[in-house]
Amino acid sequence: MRNLSYVIVFACGILATFFIYSCSNDDYYTDETEAGTNGIAKTRAFSSRMMNGEYTLIDSIASSDEFWEFEMNSELLAEKFKTYTSTLNEEEYEYLIENMNDDDYMAEVIKKADMNDVLQKMDKARENLFNQTGFLRLSEEEKTQLFVSFAESRLQTRISPLKTRQEGGGNTSECEKELKEAKTRAKAKFDDSVVDCGSVPAVAQLCYINVAAKYNFEVRMAEKAYQECIGN
Repeated sequence: MRNLSYVIVFACGILATFFIYSCSNDDYYTDETEAGTNGIAKTRAFSSRMMNGEYTLIDSIASSDEFWEFEMNSELLAEKFKTYTSTLNEEEYEYLIENMNDDDYMAEVIKKADMNDVLQKMDKARENLFNQTGFLRLSEEEKTQLFVSFAESRLQTRISPLKTRQEGGGNTSECEKELKEAKTRAKAKFDDSVVDCGSVPAVAQLCYINVAAKYNFEVRMAEKAYQECIGN
């Protein structure tokens, strides 16, 4: 009887151990794939295991309110800066581009263009993207993929090829393709640069305005190249 009792106790011990391990293992995978309030995966494993058309980490971030808010504010920043530069003549614009790394000069531009509110909203949107989504878990390659994908889809509906009297002399479809690709690269680079701006408000705002200036210049160059392309 004593030996039988030992066998029963031993068997129960094995079953208990197996049960505990099983629960612990289930908890691990539950935690691994658990989504936050915005449907964002809490670990990178979520992205690697999602198959058959289900959301990846990048997809879940792209569909989040925080990412949309970030993108809307980055576009607002770019448009506000574009509105300001439209008031400048060619000489003044060239001076701005030549001095966009001069903090004192760009601080004056912020005042002249009345961009304080826009820059503060950009800073808040960037902070929310970092704090409320799995954005910080993305690799540099994944961040680039996220921004390029957004830029491509956004430009698909917004791009309006420029027209000139010389149009028709060249391959306009190829010119439009080059314009779209150039603007996509510029937009993705713009967003990527914005997220890299510092967390100290004063420094970040100067960074945002500098990035906006570079983006504005790259878009202008892309549109100029398009005009030359369709004129050939």
